[in-house]
Amino acid sequence: MRVWNRRLPVLASAVGLATLSLSAAPISGTVNISGSVAVGETFIDFQPPVGPPNGAFVVSNTGNTGSFAGLSNTTGAILDLNDALEPPGQAFPTLKGFVTFAAAPNISLDLTEIDPGTFSSANCFAAPAAGQTCTPAATGNGFASPFDLTNTSATTSTAAITVRGNAVNTATGEISPFIGIFTTQFTVPYQTLLAEVATGQVATSYSTTFTATTIPEPMTPILLGSGLIALGALRRFRRR
Repeated sequence: MRVWNRRLPVLASAVGLATLSLSAAPISGTVNISGSVAVGETFIDFQPPVGPPNGAFVVSNTGNTGSFAGLSNTTGAILDLNDALEPPGQAFPTLKGFVTFAAAPNISLDLTEIDPGTFSSANCFAAPAAGQTCTPAATGNGFASPFDLTNTSATTSTAAITVRGNAVNTATGEISPFIGIFTTQFTVPYQTLLAEVATGQVATSYSTTFTATTIPEPMTPILLGSGLIALGALRRFRRR
């Protein structure tokens, strides 16, 4: 009997190690935010305040799930962008703390990529008409433009940008990928917006949806199986 008793702590430790990774809490879910922004040929300045390094936003009161479910109507900060430092369509050093939340200091959305726009530049300077699309040929610094512009009518338009990165649980160091889509609406066609940006900047409001998705760890099923086997062995030893 003493032999079995000496093995019980070992088996208990095996159970603990096998289930350790299962207690992890990577960031996952969807969060919707909104705020104000000024856009120029080479920069995106989230506001307030005007100018770097960041701007404030508000979390929407609906549609927030998972790790973000309790953040409705709270605030946060988002870092400004400059294509000399964060060029669309190219690799750049991770922009840590791109999005942070006042009510959840353990969540950081770190930016790793800005997608280039997906439309052609052929209709960027055509006479405004409904259904036209445009991605400018390049930014002021010669990088790919991140903007997908659409004329919803001859006098209204929308703009969208897609970004990607890592949602980090700063308390545990766990990482899960996220995708974010910025959208905004205008009461002028995008041809007017392009002309304004070329001579200065455009100020507007925006809304963004960020979605973080966890990736199962490859060893998790193995560790779970090991834990169940160890638990079964513990029960058998105790009966004996």
